[in-house]
Amino acid sequence: MTSRNFALSMGEMASSSSSNKKMKMVNDSRWSELPNLITEMIVDRLGFLDILRFGAVCKNWRSVFSEARRRRFHPMVLFEYNLQKGTFGFYSFEDKKVYWKNLEDRYPARHCVGSCDSWLVLSSPYLQNYFLLNPFTGARVECPYVNRPDVDVFTKVILLDSPIDLTTKRTNCYCTVVALNLFSTELNICRLGDARWTVLKMGHEHFLGSLVYFKSQIYTLSIHGELWIISLSGPKLRATVEKVLVQINLTIGLEFQKECYLVEAEDYLLMVIRIKRKSLKKQWIREYNLPDDQALFLGRLSSKIVSTTEYGGLQGNSIYFTDDKLLHKARVSEYPETGIYNIRSGIITPYRSFDLYPFDLPHIWITPSLK
Repeated sequence: MTSRNFALSMGEMASSSSSNKKMKMVNDSRWSELPNLITEMIVDRLGFLDILRFGAVCKNWRSVFSEARRRRFHPMVLFEYNLQKGTFGFYSFEDKKVYWKNLEDRYPARHCVGSCDSWLVLSSPYLQNYFLLNPFTGARVECPYVNRPDVDVFTKVILLDSPIDLTTKRTNCYCTVVALNLFSTELNICRLGDARWTVLKMGHEHFLGSLVYFKSQIYTLSIHGELWIISLSGPKLRATVEKVLVQINLTIGLEFQKECYLVEAEDYLLMVIRIKRKSLKKQWIREYNLPDDQALFLGRLSSKIVSTTEYGGLQGNSIYFTDDKLLHKARVSEYPETGIYNIRSGIITPYRSFDLYPFDLPHIWITPSLK
């Protein structure tokens, strides 16, 4: 149907008789009177974005939508974002479509330094402070002000819990935030609502951009191959540290670029080392097979393993990877090194159905949530 025909059809509908209008109102009211059991069955078959639309239909459907807020949804990739204007572009693996979200300039930011489920960790463009943002709901939670001139950039931040209490819908003051600053030898830790950050001295070690929360402990990897295991306890966040030597040499030549990822799986911690010779095209070498029903989403700001049984449409035994170059290091626009690496076949295919040149921003894995 052309746009002209569509406009004509709308005009004909608008000039319908009053009896037709009454019939339409009756039909609409019948939709709102569907039993909850039926509407719940409908919701169970909808994806994240369709559920958002579902909740806007009527009051009765909105109540069912509230229960669906606790569901887990397909991962997406945040491929385009203007942090100054609050514009976000998402690519959905569920329906292979692009969706845009505009927060109307309410949340200007400078950099994204972390992603945990549906939350982004953003730095303020004005002061030395950070805040958490759910781009799907617009919820924002402030972190303590960083009142130290020598701490300017957090390069990796993780959350140990949800920033919002699901019962009270208020800030979860028990949510702990852990930040890694690669330009120092410290971890910065706080609970939401704290007045200041707690600084954990890490000796003279320098750490790769790996930071993960696994089985109630924090894990990070030093450039010399030491795995640091940090336990937090008490209201003042006291820390105890254990070191384990990893049998791998991470001290490589300057002609190489390297990224290290620690990823939480169900019962084990997975370490992935990504090495690229600067003068050669990047290659993947198989060292370990994932189960056929698991996919690994790999990125500097967030990494996770998901079930391809629970999330249909994803490739099993595969790595979904992003280009993890830092924005300030990119001197020229280029095609991003992103894709899906099938571990068994060794074949790399694109994970998006559209061109992304020129490449300006690192992609970020994010899992939608309405919590």
